[in-house]
Amino acid sequence: MKGKLKIYLGYAAGVGKTYKMLKEAQRLHARGIDVKIGYIEPHQRPETVEQLNGLPAIEAMKVVYKNHILYEPNIDEIIHQHPQVVLIDELAHHNPPGSRHEKRWQDIAEILNHGIDVHTTVNIQHIESLYHMIKSITGVIVNERIPDEVIHQSHAIEFIDIEPEELIQRLKEGKIYNQRKVPTALDNFFKIEHLIQLREIALRELAKVQDNKMSVHAIPVHSEQIIAVGMTSSPTSHEVIRAGARMAKAFKAELVGIVVENEDSIDSVVLNENLKLLDALGGRYVKLYGDEVEQIGDWCRLNRVDKLVLGRSLKQKWFQDDIITRINKNYQEINVIIISNAITYTDKQKYSLPKFDVQFLELFKLIVILSICTLIALLMFNINLNESNTITVYMLGVLVLALWTESRWMILISSISAVLTFNYFFTVPRFSFEAYRSDYPATFLIMFISGLIISSLAKGVKRQTKIARFKTYRMSLLLETNKQLSEANSALNIVHCVKEQLSRLLTGQIDIYKADEIYASSLDDTLKNHVKWAVKNNTPAGYMTDTFAGLNALIIPVIVSYRYEYVIIIHVTEEDKLQFEEDIIYSIIGDMTSALKRLDLYEEKELQLKEKEQEKTRSTFLKSISHDIRTPLTTIMGNAQLLKESNLDDANIALSIYEDAKWLNNLVNNILLVTKMEQEDKLNLQLALLEEIIYQAYQLSSKRSGNKSIQLHIEDTLMFVEVDEYLITQVIINLIDNALKYTPETAQIEIHAFRIDGKVTIEVRDNGFGVNGVEHDKLFEQFYTNNITSDKSREGLGLGLYICQVILKAHQSSLYVKDNEPQGAIFGFQLQLKEGVL
Repeated sequence: MKGKLKIYLGYAAGVGKTYKMLKEAQRLHARGIDVKIGYIEPHQRPETVEQLNGLPAIEAMKVVYKNHILYEPNIDEIIHQHPQVVLIDELAHHNPPGSRHEKRWQDIAEILNHGIDVHTTVNIQHIESLYHMIKSITGVIVNERIPDEVIHQSHAIEFIDIEPEELIQRLKEGKIYNQRKVPTALDNFFKIEHLIQLREIALRELAKVQDNKMSVHAIPVHSEQIIAVGMTSSPTSHEVIRAGARMAKAFKAELVGIVVENEDSIDSVVLNENLKLLDALGGRYVKLYGDEVEQIGDWCRLNRVDKLVLGRSLKQKWFQDDIITRINKNYQEINVIIISNAITYTDKQKYSLPKFDVQFLELFKLIVILSICTLIALLMFNINLNESNTITVYMLGVLVLALWTESRWMILISSISAVLTFNYFFTVPRFSFEAYRSDYPATFLIMFISGLIISSLAKGVKRQTKIARFKTYRMSLLLETNKQLSEANSALNIVHCVKEQLSRLLTGQIDIYKADEIYASSLDDTLKNHVKWAVKNNTPAGYMTDTFAGLNALIIPVIVSYRYEYVIIIHVTEEDKLQFEEDIIYSIIGDMTSALKRLDLYEEKELQLKEKEQEKTRSTFLKSISHDIRTPLTTIMGNAQLLKESNLDDANIALSIYEDAKWLNNLVNNILLVTKMEQEDKLNLQLALLEEIIYQAYQLSSKRSGNKSIQLHIEDTLMFVEVDEYLITQVIINLIDNALKYTPETAQIEIHAFRIDGKVTIEVRDNGFGVNGVEHDKLFEQFYTNNITSDKSREGLGLGLYICQVILKAHQSSLYVKDNEPQGAIFGFQLQLKEGVL
């Protein structure tokens, strides 16, 4: 069972959160509850230090960071000692680099997962969705923040409240900070108006949490409302996401981030940070491709979204409205909420030109293309073609350069260069940059603008083609993976498919281990310990996660059942970091999980069917054996009673007892033989003379044949076979017994052995009741019996023919049955002859 989280919430430092938590711990400790201190921030406040007395503590872990010794809660020791309640101060604390988790709330989550209750403290300014609101009020940047879900999923929240005036008085008395820090604090965070607003925010947030908790117990109302947030790779998207999260909570709606991928966002690391923030605030995201306005608008219209949160973009294309204006114009049913203060760029950044990133190779391409265009234009000039044709050649060169180069500066450079080259070589006076004709300036301007437009359009087409190609590759990869996994019929095939597909997506090494293979793997000890933790907690760790975040590998456990426990280790290279397709990776692993679940479900179903069949077989066996053993035992007991009480012929009675006991012995032998064969014991193969095997079976069977005739017809007395002599003898005995059982008193039974194509065929023929109307395949099933028998007291268990078939299959043969003419049945099988033995 998961532990319970209790949070002591304050609106500023010094309100008494830690004191209240320790006082409550003393009360629990006095009641006999196992309460231990996991970590408490060092305090100089006497009343707080006093509350520590008598409370047992788990020794904190020492961490050396930048030549400083830091103390952190020892998670492993807390889990090992497993107190009922553990106290851990400062929920929003950031752990030092190299720690298991990036943040302390994740440490606490792990402790909760082990069934330990945790009491902790936090201030309102550390809640993620309130970051920009707190910053706008106090001007303070709060770096240590926790996801809203941590607050909302807590079992209990106790708000520690004191009047702002009293808090300021405590600050002045030195009960919160050192006296030398007091003036600075009073001029900044601890202004009375700031504290009043923070207190109101805390009370309002607490009311929302309580309202959400109460709504859980109310009649559930399904809401399809969605608050959509436009996301980019800009750091300013953080405020847009937080604003959307606050709206989603207020409207009790789902938060969805919309990412329209373009050339910038494909390789963006910042975008991944924005996606992590969205996830921390309880949202999900969708990725779209194409024109930003059309994709966002169409998605909102399709999903009936009427509230869209956007930040005002600073980058506006020439001669084109911004995204907000275009959405308002084309999608009037969507209410666009603009977060104007999301803009954090300076005026210099706002009007700065794109970074000059032209490489020497691109300039060389410019020279080559313009040289070729000039040569072609000179040829055209020499044959007196019109100037317009010359201009067209240069426009073609500008188009080629736009498609052949990457820098956006090349649009401007190539357009200017084309105009200057045309002016130098083809205007009067030639070979100078002067132009005497009055219409040349207009020609140059039109040529320059045309070059810009052509280049921009070509760049746009190139960019969209790149995105489309990337989208197609992703889609084909996912479809191919899904198809291969759906066709995979074993865990080995599934693992091989996933490893191959991930290798196509990433350049780093991909390792997939079974969970129990980690200990024997060649991984280094540090990575091995990280992998063990991820598997034990069934939680991804490493790169792009908050657990072992500094690791250059992503560890993803895939645990379906005790049969299928795997761990995937993706070694992340520098190249992969620039373009880490986390969503595709998890989609592929999701398909792997589904495939393993399907396989596990199939095997579980097969196991259940097998167990059901075994139970049915066991029931049939007990039912049959109780009847078949009771009959001869009753006869034996009756005959024994006669021997005891009468003077009848002892020899006849003793013979009857012997026959019944012998029949019981044969029954037991058949049962033991079935057990032996089902355990797949090895055959004792030996070279044997077939005639001796048949004759031995004949001798054992003829004693109980009564008036029935058994005849031998062996074609060649020197036929040798390599068999388990005892088992093949038992096969022939069972076939003869079957013939004796299902034939009348005057029946004739014949045993034939003859050669066919290097094999010997052995058949037992009778002229009895035959097998007409009986499905031949059923004859060889376990416990199958036929009521058409000449001796009702000897019906048997229905094991004889089943045993024959099992034995013969072990000898690479099989039993067959066919009708005998004019009546009766023939049971036979073939064995491989050993030629040239003599």
